[in-house]
Amino acid sequence: MHAGDLIQDLAVIMVVAGLVTVLFHRLKQPVVLGYILAGFLVGPHTPSLPTIQDTKVIEQLAEIGVVLLMFSLGMHFSLRKLARVGPTALIAALCEFAVMGWLGWQIGRWFGWSTMDGIFLGGVLAISSTTIIVKALAELGRTKERFAELIFGILIVEDILGIALIALLTTVATTGSLGAGEV
Repeated sequence: MHAGDLIQDLAVIMVVAGLVTVLFHRLKQPVVLGYILAGFLVGPHTPSLPTIQDTKVIEQLAEIGVVLLMFSLGMHFSLRKLARVGPTALIAALCEFAVMGWLGWQIGRWFGWSTMDGIFLGGVLAISSTTIIVKALAELGRTKERFAELIFGILIVEDILGIALIALLTTVATTGSLGAGEV
C-alpha cells in the first residue's frame, strides 16, 4: 500500500466516524454502534460509497486499537480492585460462561449441527465484547462506580477464560481430539 492510499483510507474513516459520532450523540445512541455502522458503510461490502483501499492495514490498526483499549482498562483497574471483586467476578464469569456455552451448544443441536460446531457456537456466545462494554461505560461516565468495577472484574475473568477456550478449541479443531499434551 502506498502512503497516499493509507492517508486517503484514514481520511475516509475519520470523516465517516466523525459524522456518525455527531449523529449518534444527537440520537442519544451508543457511539460504538455508530462506529460499526461506519465500518459497514466504508467497507468493501458497500460499493456505492467511498471505500477503504486496503482492509488489511485497517485490520492491523484495529488490533493495535484493541490492545491499547485493553491496556487502558488495565491501567484503570488496580489489583486491589480485582481482589475486592475477584470472588464475585469469578463466580459470575464462570456461571455466565457455563450458561452461554451450554446455550450455544443446545442451539447448535437444535439446528442439527455437529457436536463440535455446537461447542464452537457456545464458545462464541460465552465471550463478551470487553471493548464495547468498556467503551459504552466510558461514554456514560460510569467507569468509577462500584457496579462498573464488578463488570470490569467479570470481563477480565472472561477474557482469561476466553483465551483458554480459544487455545482449547483451536487444539480440538486442528487435531480432532483433546489430549493434555496438545493444548
